[in-house]
Amino acid sequence: MNIIAIVLLVNTSAHPTPEILKPGIYTQKTSKKSLNVLKLYPDHTYNFCRYKPNRIQRDTGIFKGHKKIRFISTEKKHGFNPLTQKSVFKGKKGIYLKPLKGIIGGSPDYFTVQNDDFDKPWNFNPLTQKTEESAVNTQIKSEKKPENPDAIENAKRYFIHTAQHYAPGYQTILQDNYCGPGQYTTYINGQLVPWNKDTSEEALFDDLNTVIHESVHKFNHDRYLIIPGIVIPVNETEICKSEEFSRYITKDLASQIFRYNTYVSKGSSVSANLSGIYGIMDEFSAYMNGTRACLLTTKKLINEGKPLQAEMQMKETGKTYFAWYEFRLFTAWYLHYTHQNRREIYNKIMENNNLRLAFTLIDDEFKKVNLEAQQICINNQCDVWQNFVSQYDKYVLPCKKALLTEEKWLTDFKLQGANTYNYRDYLTPSVASAN
Repeated sequence: MNIIAIVLLVNTSAHPTPEILKPGIYTQKTSKKSLNVLKLYPDHTYNFCRYKPNRIQRDTGIFKGHKKIRFISTEKKHGFNPLTQKSVFKGKKGIYLKPLKGIIGGSPDYFTVQNDDFDKPWNFNPLTQKTEESAVNTQIKSEKKPENPDAIENAKRYFIHTAQHYAPGYQTILQDNYCGPGQYTTYINGQLVPWNKDTSEEALFDDLNTVIHESVHKFNHDRYLIIPGIVIPVNETEICKSEEFSRYITKDLASQIFRYNTYVSKGSSVSANLSGIYGIMDEFSAYMNGTRACLLTTKKLINEGKPLQAEMQMKETGKTYFAWYEFRLFTAWYLHYTHQNRREIYNKIMENNNLRLAFTLIDDEFKKVNLEAQQICINNQCDVWQNFVSQYDKYVLPCKKALLTEEKWLTDFKLQGANTYNYRDYLTPSVASAN
């Protein structure tokens, strides 16, 4: 899974300057003579200043997220502040560098303040109570951290241990097919964000979904993981790119589907486009298993009496649950298009019994995961349920509406009666023997 975060660049000529917008202000006093001030503006720009009695260092840029925030400097000289290249977590008391610290009620690293001194222009120094008219942006030197040459192996051990305890079965997938931090790439605003090699539990806790997803991709070659212990081998037939059906999709509808541009739009360079229905199935398998692993982890944390950690994992479940609707729709569109325009491809797909079996099992399992996640949220009066609801209205409803006329293609495609208990009865023997 290529992680793509969309950030809206602010055109300062068309918007009020940050000093006009009312910011959220957070401070950290590192010593008597050093003060950090972070201002987050409603237009998703930020201003970071480090104040010393005789010096002001400043960085500006844009930030992504609401609770979990990442910073992207827009300084021409790559202005640096100690928070860039990191994720920080905004809570009621302030900003935390580690999420678990906020969960257990610890003191924030940056406190929320409402002092008028901090709401003044950036070149007003709160330490000296003077405005430095000659102050200019100066780059803050990177605070170097010790290298961690074993970071990838440490992270792998952490995720295998976590999976074994919280999502049993997935540790076997990770053992030989691990793909985790430092092995996949993250881009924000088109810029590569290198991994900071932090392997603490606080840093890795919310990456389980991504790690399972990427590791399933590594596992899925000439086969699809349904759930740990159930694998369907599949021989690929002739395909066309998924982007071919995009000519029939209106721009308005495409804009409403969160993962459309990434996976099936014209020019997309991922396998869901380049490998047609087989790439779509690969993503369907990866998204379902990543979501499922987070759900299993949530249930275990609830049973262990850790509701706050459970809620964090449920948030991760909520980020990908609606991929079920999206990839069902992409599959239906592909079937519809090939039936109407590339009949030879469609016929081969319908003859590919194991492909149809894999889709049937993944589709049913993903539906089961979503229903269970919904029930857990309701039973535990989980605050994150509101996120599910808002995502449902924004991302699910357009897919469901489109599926009203496309569902028949999925009904024809699925193998009626097949399930995870009797699936072996539906396997094509010649292919099954290769597993």
